[in-house]
Amino acid sequence: MCKPNEIKHVCIVGAGPAGLLAAILLLRRNEHQTKYRVTLVDPGTDYGKLGEDGLHRNRSWMIGLSAHGLSAIRTVPSLYEDYIHGLGVDISCATIGISKSLKLTYDAKDFLPEDSSFTVDRNYICAALSRYLNENFEGDDAFTSHFHTRALYVDGERKCVVARPTNEEDIRIDYDILLGCDGIRSIVRNAFINNHRDFEFELKGTFSYGKSVHVPLPDGIEDGNFMFINNALPGWASFILPETGKMLNVALGTSLDKECPAELKSDDPKVVSEYFKKHFHAFDIDADEAGKQWVTQGWNTISQVHCNFYHSKKINALLLGDAAHATSPQIGQGMNTALADAAVLNALLDESKDNWEAVLPKFSEQRVKEGNALTDLSFYTFSLSPAMQMKLMFGQMLRRKLHFLLPSVFDNDPMDEVARGGKLSEAYHRMSELGIIQKVRLANDSMIRDHFERNVGMVRDSGKRSFTKKVVFYGLPIVCAVAFGMKKRAL
Repeated sequence: MCKPNEIKHVCIVGAGPAGLLAAILLLRRNEHQTKYRVTLVDPGTDYGKLGEDGLHRNRSWMIGLSAHGLSAIRTVPSLYEDYIHGLGVDISCATIGISKSLKLTYDAKDFLPEDSSFTVDRNYICAALSRYLNENFEGDDAFTSHFHTRALYVDGERKCVVARPTNEEDIRIDYDILLGCDGIRSIVRNAFINNHRDFEFELKGTFSYGKSVHVPLPDGIEDGNFMFINNALPGWASFILPETGKMLNVALGTSLDKECPAELKSDDPKVVSEYFKKHFHAFDIDADEAGKQWVTQGWNTISQVHCNFYHSKKINALLLGDAAHATSPQIGQGMNTALADAAVLNALLDESKDNWEAVLPKFSEQRVKEGNALTDLSFYTFSLSPAMQMKLMFGQMLRRKLHFLLPSVFDNDPMDEVARGGKLSEAYHRMSELGIIQKVRLANDSMIRDHFERNVGMVRDSGKRSFTKKVVFYGLPIVCAVAFGMKKRAL
């Protein structure tokens, strides 16, 4: 570890929300004295240098930017006001569709503080952060960026990253501090595996697949209306987020154990369009446009990451964002938690006066519980069982109603507190006290394991039961019941 007063070279792998905000916050620490030289490495495009048309062509998926992420962004003066504000659509209301005939709509003011949540394309946030970075630090000797450059591996012993620019020779980037903000397939996290026998890491899917389409806002739907619709298509749930330009981002997904209807596997947009016209019930969707977009894209799958620590003193590194805690999007806190990682790191540097020896373990101490709570709340508060999910939705509505009527007696729903900026670890604790995490974990993990065993042939349906099995499963209970009845009569 380098001495406290030395200029530290920080290599940030990954220019997503966490990496970009971390770069901004570190460079701002050079205001009175140069403390950091920052090198940013990313295989993609610098979205901050794209015009409006180019950025529109590179749009990704809509996400919610709420209290945790906004608080992190607002630690940088003028970043929100001059670069972020106005990029998305403010949430005005939320609609929960329990069934085709039962949909409930809540005013956002009932569960969100004012100006605390809006939906925005993920790449638009990256573009805004990158524009701030370029406009304030491009040309500064303390900042270097390598876009279109893929980090290949970390040599922890020599404290360097080997990276490959497009169509150029490999480069070596020496570092004092390494920040792994490089997403779900993190090469920095791989270095943790190679250097720590006690590092535990899990990467697994969310047992789902789906697609999303961008459609015009239909008549009768308020701009800013977020929706979660159960069975929006038969067996398919839908998260529907408002987009800028009077549009909706309609994401549809189902679990892997459900067979996809032939119409949704068709390459003919007319076939898909007719299926939407017949079955989609959330609102009057532009089915022709949905069909055209549906057939041009592949199936989306989502993975999640758990790690038991996020720091390494051996290689002087930290994991932030999806590299540490990739998650399913159900509670809309993935990017918010990534941005919060960067803000927490900056706060720890303030607290320790840039003593990284102290910062590294403290970062794990504060963020591991939040990252793991994020991933588990996202996956274990939504059940893969339709019947259980229906009960969960009714339970949440009941908790909200009771809190509204008797706030001094009944606590608010724990997940509503997250949207207001409450700690994820506290929400996890309270959901566990309610028994929800345990029940959903048992149901989801059992379904996933059963599907895996059947899919690979570890177990199979045996057809007709053998005579022995029939005796065990049917005859033995009957014999016991008769014997018990006879004994009771004899007495």
